[in-house]
Amino acid sequence: MSNVKEGLKIIFLLIKKDLKESLKNRTAIMIILLPLFASLMFSLVSSEQLVRNFELGISGRETDQLVNFIEQNFRNFSIQEFKEIEAGKSATAAGSIDAAIYYDAEAEQLEDSYQIFLDSRDTVNFFILRENIADLLADYHELDQGPDFNFQPAADFKVSSSILPVWLTVTITMIGLMLISASLSEEKDNKTLAALLVTKVNIYQIIIAKTFFAWILTIITSVLMGSLNGVLGIGIKRLLLSLLIVSTASFVFSGLGLIISLFTKSQSSARSISTVIYFPIIFPALVADVSPLTQKLALFFPTYYLYQALDKVLVYQGQHSNLYVEILALILFAIIFYLIIFIYIRKADSLVE
Repeated sequence: MSNVKEGLKIIFLLIKKDLKESLKNRTAIMIILLPLFASLMFSLVSSEQLVRNFELGISGRETDQLVNFIEQNFRNFSIQEFKEIEAGKSATAAGSIDAAIYYDAEAEQLEDSYQIFLDSRDTVNFFILRENIADLLADYHELDQGPDFNFQPAADFKVSSSILPVWLTVTITMIGLMLISASLSEEKDNKTLAALLVTKVNIYQIIIAKTFFAWILTIITSVLMGSLNGVLGIGIKRLLLSLLIVSTASFVFSGLGLIISLFTKSQSSARSISTVIYFPIIFPALVADVSPLTQKLALFFPTYYLYQALDKVLVYQGQHSNLYVEILALILFAIIFYLIIFIYIRKADSLVE
């Protein structure tokens, strides 16, 4: 009996030891936290309490009653009135609103009295909009089952170009967050950084070199991805805007990657931290339009402004050209990150072990 107790005690102590070591093991923490965070975010997004808000354009004669009905009964629709349906259609194609409805009071059939143009870039939103508007009009006309209304895409988007902002956002974030953080941390581990600092090279020159290394990689990767998706023919103005957005974002995420490498003591620590925070940084930006919660949450992440800016320039063909907020936000993030780097370098006793 005593042998059994001793064996159980040993097993318990081994389990206790492994649990303590797992708390110090960043890889183990990453494996646990990433799926946990992902499941939490998806549960929030899929919650029935989160209602997607849509901006709806309405034009045509005798639409005042319809507008009043929507404003009184549907909180997730905000209304803009247009004199001409073409203006509403253009606004939908440019991404300014989600859908445009034209009402013809003189049409004989109810199905023919409406022309409905939807933003077709996001397939999920297209079908959500279609279902919501069909239900809305059925309620307005007091029908048990909605008729087959005429839904049309406001503009035709190439699948490759509509996905390109996502891939660019993911790639630019990874280059700065993972590659640059690992690059400087590796030099710290291999004592290369210490050897450089005893020469005429100073830490500021190294930071600048790493920043422009990230920028060069980002530009090359972006140009290659854009070429494969037919972006080079979009026009010089949009190309220059795209390069400005990509370059600014490169400074943002290389700055964040450098912060990680400066605050960690080893390459493994830098890799673990960058991997752990990568998903929380990228996820809110890509699902910002799903619900009011994600819309508010995404405003605190630079990936949101990068994705929105690229989406407006590359997908909506530059028609939605109001990019001041996105570009200024990216510049602000870059300034904050490099100020943190500068303050840390000035106050740190030593940058190498």
